[in-house]
Amino acid sequence: MRTTRRRAGWVLAGSWATVGCSLAACSGGNEVADVSVVPPAATAAATSSEDPGTTADANPTTTTDADTATSEAPDTTTGTSTTDDRDGPDGDSGGEPGGPTFSDALGERVDTAPGVSTPGDTRRLLPEGLYVHIAWTADPNDPSVFTVQPDDVEILEAYANAVTTYYRSAMASRTTGDPDFNRYITDAEAMFGRAFDQAREGGYVMNLGAGVVLRPYVVDRDSSSATVYDCYLQDEQYIEEGTEREPGLLSPKGQVTTVLALGGRWIVDSAGPLGSACL
Repeated sequence: MRTTRRRAGWVLAGSWATVGCSLAACSGGNEVADVSVVPPAATAAATSSEDPGTTADANPTTTTDADTATSEAPDTTTGTSTTDDRDGPDGDSGGEPGGPTFSDALGERVDTAPGVSTPGDTRRLLPEGLYVHIAWTADPNDPSVFTVQPDDVEILEAYANAVTTYYRSAMASRTTGDPDFNRYITDAEAMFGRAFDQAREGGYVMNLGAGVVLRPYVVDRDSSSATVYDCYLQDEQYIEEGTEREPGLLSPKGQVTTVLALGGRWIVDSAGPLGSACL
Protein backbone atom coordinates (compact mmCIF):
# COMPACT_ATOMS: atom_id res chain seq x y z
CA MET A 1 0.00 0.00 0.00
CA ARG A 2 1.17 3.52 -0.67
CA THR A 3 2.50 5.52 2.20
CA THR A 4 0.03 7.99 3.61
CA ARG A 5 2.52 10.81 3.47
CA ARG A 6 4.79 11.99 0.67
CA ARG A 7 7.68 14.29 1.42
CA ALA A 8 7.58 17.41 -0.69
CA GLY A 9 10.60 17.81 -2.93
CA TRP A 10 10.18 21.57 -2.63
CA VAL A 11 8.18 24.06 -0.62
CA LEU A 12 6.48 27.19 -1.94
CA ALA A 13 6.61 29.07 1.35
CA GLY A 14 6.72 32.79 0.69
CA SER A 15 7.55 32.54 -2.99
CA TRP A 16 4.11 33.56 -4.25
CA ALA A 17 4.12 36.76 -2.23
CA THR A 18 6.80 38.17 -4.52
CA VAL A 19 4.72 37.74 -7.68
CA GLY A 20 1.31 38.53 -6.26
CA CYS A 21 -1.28 35.75 -5.90
CA SER A 22 -4.71 35.58 -7.47
CA LEU A 23 -7.28 32.95 -8.21
CA ALA A 24 -9.57 33.09 -11.22
CA ALA A 25 -10.71 31.05 -14.16
CA CYS A 26 -11.98 31.54 -17.71
CA SER A 27 -14.16 29.52 -20.02
CA GLY A 28 -13.75 29.62 -23.77
CA GLY A 29 -14.11 33.25 -24.79
CA ASN A 30 -15.16 34.31 -21.30
CA GLU A 31 -11.79 35.42 -20.02
CA VAL A 32 -11.19 37.22 -16.78
CA ALA A 33 -8.49 39.60 -17.97
CA ASP A 34 -5.16 37.79 -18.13
CA VAL A 35 -5.90 35.09 -15.57
CA SER A 36 -6.09 31.45 -16.64
CA VAL A 37 -7.95 28.43 -15.28
CA VAL A 38 -6.48 27.65 -11.88
CA PRO A 39 -7.03 25.51 -8.75
CA PRO A 40 -8.90 26.41 -5.58
CA ALA A 41 -6.93 28.44 -3.01
CA ALA A 42 -4.22 30.94 -3.86
CA THR A 43 -2.35 30.63 -7.17
CA ALA A 44 -0.01 32.86 -9.13
CA ALA A 45 -1.56 35.21 -11.69
CA ALA A 46 -0.85 34.35 -15.30
CA THR A 47 1.09 36.84 -17.40
CA SER A 48 -0.37 38.36 -20.53
CA SER A 49 1.90 36.22 -22.68
CA GLU A 50 0.46 32.95 -21.38
CA ASP A 51 -2.22 30.98 -23.16
CA PRO A 52 -5.36 31.80 -21.13
CA GLY A 53 -6.68 28.28 -21.65
CA THR A 54 -3.89 26.52 -19.83
CA THR A 55 -2.26 26.46 -16.44
CA ALA A 56 1.41 25.57 -16.16
CA ASP A 57 2.36 22.90 -13.67
CA ALA A 58 5.13 23.70 -11.23
CA ASN A 59 6.89 20.34 -10.94
CA PRO A 60 9.47 19.68 -8.25
CA THR A 61 12.77 18.18 -9.21
CA THR A 62 12.20 15.19 -6.98
CA THR A 63 9.30 13.77 -5.05
CA THR A 64 9.93 10.78 -2.85
CA ASP A 65 7.56 8.73 -0.76
CA ALA A 66 8.60 8.72 2.86
CA ASP A 67 7.05 9.00 6.28
CA THR A 68 7.91 12.21 8.07
CA ALA A 69 8.02 13.01 11.74
CA THR A 70 5.12 14.93 13.20
CA SER A 71 4.96 17.22 16.17
CA GLU A 72 2.09 18.54 18.18
CA ALA A 73 0.02 21.03 16.18
CA PRO A 74 -1.71 24.07 17.63
CA ASP A 75 -5.36 24.20 18.57
CA THR A 76 -7.81 25.18 15.84
CA THR A 77 -10.90 27.35 15.99
CA THR A 78 -13.06 24.81 14.13
CA GLY A 79 -13.34 22.10 16.75
CA THR A 80 -11.61 18.82 17.39
CA SER A 81 -11.39 16.05 14.81
CA THR A 82 -12.32 12.53 15.83
CA THR A 83 -11.77 9.03 14.55
CA ASP A 84 -14.64 6.99 13.17
CA ASP A 85 -13.66 3.56 14.47
CA ARG A 86 -15.88 1.21 12.52
CA ASP A 87 -13.52 -1.70 12.16
CA GLY A 88 -14.01 -4.52 14.63
CA PRO A 89 -16.70 -6.76 16.14
CA ASP A 90 -18.29 -3.91 18.10
CA GLY A 91 -18.40 -1.45 15.21
CA ASP A 92 -21.64 -0.04 13.94
CA SER A 93 -20.98 -0.92 10.30
CA GLY A 94 -20.17 -4.62 10.32
CA GLY A 95 -16.42 -4.25 10.19
CA GLU A 96 -16.32 -1.54 7.53
CA PRO A 97 -13.10 0.51 7.56
CA GLY A 98 -12.97 3.56 9.78
CA GLY A 99 -10.57 6.45 10.10
CA PRO A 100 -10.04 10.12 10.95
CA THR A 101 -12.90 12.57 10.58
CA PHE A 102 -13.29 16.33 10.39
CA SER A 103 -14.98 18.28 13.17
CA ASP A 104 -18.70 18.86 12.84
CA ALA A 105 -17.98 22.57 12.44
CA LEU A 106 -16.54 22.07 8.96
CA GLY A 107 -19.65 21.07 7.06
CA GLU A 108 -22.47 18.60 6.56
CA ARG A 109 -21.33 15.00 6.50
CA VAL A 110 -22.60 13.21 3.39
CA ASP A 111 -22.39 9.65 2.13
CA THR A 112 -20.46 10.48 -1.03
CA ALA A 113 -19.52 13.19 -3.54
CA PRO A 114 -18.86 13.30 -7.29
CA GLY A 115 -15.86 11.16 -8.18
CA VAL A 116 -15.51 9.65 -4.69
CA SER A 117 -15.29 5.86 -4.56
CA THR A 118 -13.44 5.17 -1.30
CA PRO A 119 -14.79 5.00 2.24
CA GLY A 120 -13.88 8.04 4.27
CA ASP A 121 -15.15 11.30 5.69
CA THR A 122 -16.90 13.43 3.08
CA ARG A 123 -18.26 16.91 3.83
CA ARG A 124 -20.40 19.22 1.75
CA LEU A 125 -18.79 22.63 2.20
CA LEU A 126 -21.14 24.65 0.00
CA PRO A 127 -24.58 23.69 -1.37
CA GLU A 128 -23.49 24.72 -4.88
CA GLY A 129 -21.29 21.62 -5.05
CA LEU A 130 -18.06 22.07 -3.06
CA TYR A 131 -16.91 18.98 -1.15
CA VAL A 132 -13.88 17.70 0.72
CA HIS A 133 -13.03 14.01 1.13
CA ILE A 134 -10.39 12.25 3.20
CA ALA A 135 -10.03 8.56 2.39
CA TRP A 136 -9.76 5.70 4.87
CA THR A 137 -8.48 3.24 2.26
CA ALA A 138 -6.48 3.55 -0.93
CA ASP A 139 -8.30 3.55 -4.27
CA PRO A 140 -6.90 0.80 -6.54
CA ASN A 141 -8.18 2.72 -9.56
CA ASP A 142 -6.81 6.14 -8.61
CA PRO A 143 -3.24 6.46 -7.27
CA SER A 144 -3.89 10.14 -6.48
CA VAL A 145 -6.09 9.17 -3.52
CA PHE A 146 -4.04 9.09 -0.29
CA THR A 147 -5.14 8.21 3.20
CA VAL A 148 -4.35 10.73 5.91
CA GLN A 149 -2.93 10.70 9.43
CA PRO A 150 -5.33 11.63 12.29
CA ASP A 151 -2.97 14.36 13.51
CA ASP A 152 -3.09 16.02 10.09
CA VAL A 153 -6.85 16.51 10.01
CA GLU A 154 -6.81 19.93 11.68
CA ILE A 155 -4.39 21.17 9.01
CA LEU A 156 -6.60 19.82 6.24
CA GLU A 157 -9.64 21.37 7.90
CA ALA A 158 -7.95 24.78 7.89
CA TYR A 159 -7.17 24.30 4.20
CA ALA A 160 -10.78 23.32 3.47
CA ASN A 161 -12.08 26.38 5.31
CA ALA A 162 -9.80 28.66 3.29
CA VAL A 163 -10.96 27.12 0.02
CA THR A 164 -14.60 27.38 1.10
CA THR A 165 -14.19 31.08 1.85
CA TYR A 166 -12.69 31.68 -1.59
CA TYR A 167 -15.47 29.91 -3.48
CA ARG A 168 -18.22 31.49 -1.42
CA SER A 169 -16.89 34.92 -2.37
CA ALA A 170 -16.11 34.00 -5.98
CA MET A 171 -19.74 32.97 -6.49
CA ALA A 172 -21.15 36.15 -4.93
CA SER A 173 -19.41 39.36 -3.86
CA ARG A 174 -16.01 38.74 -5.54
CA THR A 175 -14.33 40.71 -2.77
CA THR A 176 -12.18 39.79 0.21
CA GLY A 177 -14.62 41.38 2.64
CA ASP A 178 -15.69 38.08 4.20
CA PRO A 179 -14.23 37.99 7.75
CA ASP A 180 -13.29 34.34 7.22
CA PHE A 181 -10.53 35.43 4.83
CA ASN A 182 -8.66 36.88 7.79
CA ARG A 183 -9.30 33.73 9.81
CA TYR A 184 -8.02 31.24 7.25
CA ILE A 185 -5.61 33.10 4.91
CA THR A 186 -2.65 35.29 5.81
CA ASP A 187 -3.17 37.91 3.06
CA ALA A 188 -6.32 37.29 1.06
CA GLU A 189 -6.20 40.65 -0.70
CA ALA A 190 -2.76 39.88 -2.13
CA MET A 191 -3.95 36.46 -3.22
CA PHE A 192 -7.38 37.25 -4.61
CA GLY A 193 -7.90 41.01 -4.80
CA ARG A 194 -6.79 41.50 -8.40
CA ALA A 195 -8.66 38.46 -9.69
CA PHE A 196 -11.85 39.47 -7.89
CA ASP A 197 -11.55 43.01 -9.28
CA GLN A 198 -11.21 41.60 -12.79
CA ALA A 199 -14.21 39.31 -12.33
CA ARG A 200 -16.44 42.13 -11.10
CA GLU A 201 -15.33 44.57 -13.77
CA GLY A 202 -15.75 41.96 -16.50
CA GLY A 203 -19.13 40.79 -15.22
CA TYR A 204 -18.05 37.23 -14.42
CA VAL A 205 -19.01 35.00 -11.53
CA MET A 206 -17.75 31.59 -10.48
CA ASN A 207 -19.80 28.52 -11.40
CA LEU A 208 -18.92 25.09 -9.99
CA GLY A 209 -20.70 23.09 -12.69
CA ALA A 210 -20.60 19.39 -11.80
CA GLY A 211 -18.75 20.28 -8.61
CA VAL A 212 -15.36 20.66 -6.96
CA VAL A 213 -14.09 17.85 -4.72
CA LEU A 214 -11.03 18.54 -2.58
CA ARG A 215 -8.87 15.50 -1.76
CA PRO A 216 -6.02 16.99 0.29
CA TYR A 217 -3.24 15.27 2.22
CA VAL A 218 -0.23 16.48 4.19
CA VAL A 219 3.17 15.65 2.70
CA ASP A 220 5.43 17.41 5.20
CA ARG A 221 4.99 19.21 8.51
CA ASP A 222 6.58 20.38 11.71
CA SER A 223 5.30 22.41 14.64
CA SER A 224 5.17 25.67 12.67
CA SER A 225 4.27 24.81 9.07
CA ALA A 226 2.87 22.12 6.81
CA THR A 227 2.76 21.39 3.11
CA VAL A 228 -0.51 20.11 1.66
CA TYR A 229 -0.96 18.46 -1.73
CA ASP A 230 -4.39 18.26 -3.32
CA CYS A 231 -5.30 16.38 -6.50
CA TYR A 232 -8.79 17.80 -6.56
CA LEU A 233 -11.60 17.08 -9.02
CA GLN A 234 -13.23 20.10 -10.60
CA ASP A 235 -15.61 21.51 -13.19
CA GLU A 236 -15.28 25.16 -12.17
CA GLN A 237 -15.51 28.11 -14.56
CA TYR A 238 -16.11 31.82 -14.41
CA ILE A 239 -19.19 32.59 -16.49
CA GLU A 240 -21.04 35.80 -17.38
CA GLU A 241 -23.37 36.99 -14.67
CA GLY A 242 -26.97 36.05 -15.36
CA THR A 243 -26.08 33.13 -17.63
CA GLU A 244 -26.11 29.39 -17.02
CA ARG A 245 -24.11 26.48 -18.36
CA GLU A 246 -24.47 22.74 -18.56
CA PRO A 247 -22.30 20.84 -16.06
CA GLY A 248 -19.25 19.26 -17.63
CA LEU A 249 -16.99 16.39 -16.63
CA LEU A 250 -14.84 16.45 -13.54
CA SER A 251 -11.13 16.61 -14.26
CA PRO A 252 -8.20 16.34 -11.82
CA LYS A 253 -5.89 19.26 -11.09
CA GLY A 254 -2.98 19.34 -8.66
CA GLN A 255 -1.89 22.06 -6.30
CA VAL A 256 0.41 22.57 -3.33
CA THR A 257 -0.40 24.78 -0.35
CA THR A 258 1.70 26.02 2.54
CA VAL A 259 -0.11 26.25 5.87
CA LEU A 260 1.40 28.05 8.88
CA ALA A 261 0.76 27.77 12.61
CA LEU A 262 -0.05 31.33 13.68
CA GLY A 263 -1.79 32.51 16.82
CA GLY A 264 -2.67 29.02 17.95
CA ARG A 265 -4.29 27.93 14.69
CA TRP A 266 -3.39 26.83 11.18
CA ILE A 267 -3.75 29.38 8.37
CA VAL A 268 -3.07 29.18 4.61
CA ASP A 269 -0.07 31.24 3.55
CA SER A 270 0.60 30.37 -0.11
CA ALA A 271 -0.32 27.92 -2.85
CA GLY A 272 0.20 27.18 -6.49
CA PRO A 273 -0.33 24.61 -9.22
CA LEU A 274 1.57 21.33 -8.91
CA GLY A 275 0.98 18.71 -11.56
CA SER A 276 2.78 15.99 -9.62
CA ALA A 277 0.19 16.19 -6.82
CA CYS A 278 -1.82 14.01 -9.22
CA LEU A 279 -0.19 10.65 -9.94
